[in-house]
Amino acid sequence: MKHRYPYLSLLILGLASPVQALDCAREDIDHYLDRGFSPEQVVALCGSQAADPAGPEAGGRADLDFLRQAIDGFAITLDAQALSFSRNICVAYDRPNYAEQRKKACGKAHYRIGLQGLTVLDSQSKLMFWGRNAVRVRSPELEQRYELGQETLSERDRRKLEEALNRGQDAEIPVRDGVSPGALQARLQRLAR
Repeated sequence: MKHRYPYLSLLILGLASPVQALDCAREDIDHYLDRGFSPEQVVALCGSQAADPAGPEAGGRADLDFLRQAIDGFAITLDAQALSFSRNICVAYDRPNYAEQRKKACGKAHYRIGLQGLTVLDSQSKLMFWGRNAVRVRSPELEQRYELGQETLSERDRRKLEEALNRGQDAEIPVRDGVSPGALQARLQRLAR
């Protein structure tokens, strides 16, 4: 069945649909129409290819939305190479004093976790009031930056704080209450390369 004005109907459907752009060449559109596809089906076929240009392996909009709901942090971004997020932390460092108290430094931690070579080590679930929900990961492309007021500390305290923060290529991703750490673990394993 030949359509009299196939491109006009595709243009109208394309403008009326939420699809941003068609990702098919003119020859592909002609091929689909010659095979009996309706203009609506052609828009759906070509639009689904353009809806997520990075593809499922690079992490699409659905992955980013899930990560923003699951990770207990802020400034969460996901691109083809890395997952980045920030969170507020307090780190106890140095040995305890006579009252069994350790020094603390509080502030922001910024993480950039490369997806290439990412390994999900395990997940932890909070039990009532004890523990925390988290997923531990290892990545050879891990970047960690801390804003904990290090510039105000003495040289010795700065060194002790760095020792407490040094975890090598491991990072702990905090999980919001109400979200299963196993779900975040599965999503990260799917995003890993």
